[in-house]
Amino acid sequence: MVLFFKKELLSSLLLFWRRRQRPERVIDRGYAAWLKREPPAAAWRGRVAAAGKLPRISVVMPVHDPNPVWLRDAIASVRGQIFSDWELIIADDASVDPAVATVLAECGADPRIHVVRLEKCGGISAATNAALSHTDGEFVAFLDHDDTLAPHALAAVACVLAEDPRLDLVFSDEDQIVGGRRAAPYFKPGWNPDLFLSQNLVCHLAVYRRDLVSRLGGLRDEVVGAQDYDLALRVVDEIGAHRVRHLPLVLYHWRQSEGSFSATHAAACEAAARRAIAWHLHGRAQVGTAPALPQWPDVRFNLPAPVPRVSIVTPEMPPGTGYDPALVEVVADAGRATGDVLAFLSPDLRPDGDGWLRALVAQACRPEIGAAGGLLLGPDGGWCHTGYELHPKLVAQSVAPPSDAADPGYRGQFALPRTVSAVRLDCLVVRRNVFVAAGELNQAAQDFAGVDLCLRLAARGLRTVWTPHARLHYARRPRLPSAGAAWMRQRWGETLGHDPYRNPNLRLSGGRLFLA
Repeated sequence: MVLFFKKELLSSLLLFWRRRQRPERVIDRGYAAWLKREPPAAAWRGRVAAAGKLPRISVVMPVHDPNPVWLRDAIASVRGQIFSDWELIIADDASVDPAVATVLAECGADPRIHVVRLEKCGGISAATNAALSHTDGEFVAFLDHDDTLAPHALAAVACVLAEDPRLDLVFSDEDQIVGGRRAAPYFKPGWNPDLFLSQNLVCHLAVYRRDLVSRLGGLRDEVVGAQDYDLALRVVDEIGAHRVRHLPLVLYHWRQSEGSFSATHAAACEAAARRAIAWHLHGRAQVGTAPALPQWPDVRFNLPAPVPRVSIVTPEMPPGTGYDPALVEVVADAGRATGDVLAFLSPDLRPDGDGWLRALVAQACRPEIGAAGGLLLGPDGGWCHTGYELHPKLVAQSVAPPSDAADPGYRGQFALPRTVSAVRLDCLVVRRNVFVAAGELNQAAQDFAGVDLCLRLAARGLRTVWTPHARLHYARRPRLPSAGAAWMRQRWGETLGHDPYRNPNLRLSGGRLFLA
């Protein structure tokens, strides 16, 4: 009996420790110390002065009966910008609180601030569109009536827009104001098209080319609660990835409030987001609710028609493919394959349920995708592989922390499909014609043959996607890759030093994320 209680206590303590090690908690705990190391906003004054001609930015703010103190703070955060060529267009959506009218009347002293009043409450989309119709800046930034901008927010955006005139959309990292303090930061990855399909990565701060927003008709009432996500999806439909830029700076402070629309109408906001994504994908996928994270959509792509034949490169047929047996063959090597799609699979892996092959093939058959990989778990159910991040010395390392199996990862990265730099060859699916065109596998890469293939696919403009919808278990925990590292460093050089999907404010060590 004593031994039983000791085991129970040990298990409880281990579970408590693992949950304490979840990346989101680790990052949140260290954020106050990180803020002390954050570069001062005043450092941007010199960059602005040296930048020459910078584009004008119009800040639009819909207002409807906010806390007057918070509204005054939001306006003050714009007036306190280091960058001075801005205008603030406020659309008062028929507020009834006289204190709000008082705050807005105070704005008359600043000629850069214009207040537009709607006689009848039209909602956030109508109010935002009313503000947009009075802007004249080359770009527009969105600010909610109870949030604030960092003092260097517009300066940082204006400088990057001047450096790359092709850009149509710039977005930044963000944090929250909780009890008057900055907390809960979201250090976003570089532009990640696949994660964007399950999560509004753009969110705050978002700055768009004004003409583009006007041409698309501004915000839409049909998706109230996800109107900003819907706009971002429609903009991305119009432009290429080279016209989107993520700024790894915390430029927006989102006030956590129990009375906010997103808090009081959470279900409606989630439904609106799913609707916006479905419109964006034009029937190419089923959009539901993520099992581990019901607040985020679950996007599962359809197989193309006709359903492709698959060659699984492995010694014997794995169980539970969830695929039409007549369309599957097993081959010893890729050179003997006759299928439209190749599925490289380690014999040490066993599927966790049906549907894994279908999920991977559906991803790999998207025209913009080069390779797809799945969630690989150890024999104990712990994380082994959730996609590779490039590393200048190790070549590649997986984000696989010693947390419990229910850990959704930092901001959902273990529970949602996302773009990654590479996946393990142990579970890699690729269209056969794409594989051949890229040069097939390079034996010199040895343990990193999958990474090398993914990088060659990226050089051809094709992405690698990792999905949790394909779960497989190792019979024994795999060793870390090492053979071929020297060749990979020589072959890929500087490419390994910059992972496009990593936020420079975070570092990966031993599979765990920490603040840099």
